[in-house]
Amino acid sequence: MSAADRAPSRVRLCRGITAGYLVLVGLAVLTPIRQEAIAVKRMAGVWLQGGASHRAIDPVVLGDVVLNIVGFIPLTLLLSLGWRKLRPYAWAGVCLLVSVACEALQLIPALSRRADLFNILENGSGAFIGAWIAVQIRRLSVGQVVASVPTAQSDAVPAHR
Repeated sequence: MSAADRAPSRVRLCRGITAGYLVLVGLAVLTPIRQEAIAVKRMAGVWLQGGASHRAIDPVVLGDVVLNIVGFIPLTLLLSLGWRKLRPYAWAGVCLLVSVACEALQLIPALSRRADLFNILENGSGAFIGAWIAVQIRRLSVGQVVASVPTAQSDAVPAHR
């Protein structure tokens, strides 16, 4: 299979995974908060702090922040690789708007959730990290690997006669 044949299948794969990922994001946003979600945040925070007995930051808070950042990296990356006509940083902007919508939905009283401006900033950070990764992948896939800047040397340029 040639590289040209693999490219459309990779795009379809990214688009399919994106659809599933958006369903998971929707479930995470619209599901009322439960003890299981708090336990996952606590577990992530404890793991990030290396299980230290005297933690500098509440593990639930740390886990929440890190999961908010990490959660939007794959979304932006998948969107950027699945729909290549839009630039990765434009997709990061779209993901930032998705984050605003998610926080607005959490204002629905029946969900027993709380909207938080910091969650938008954390999700946005993850979105822009995902966009940066997508830019690097695109550069590598086109063969535009950044090389060191050549320096001019007197013997490198032949004299013109």
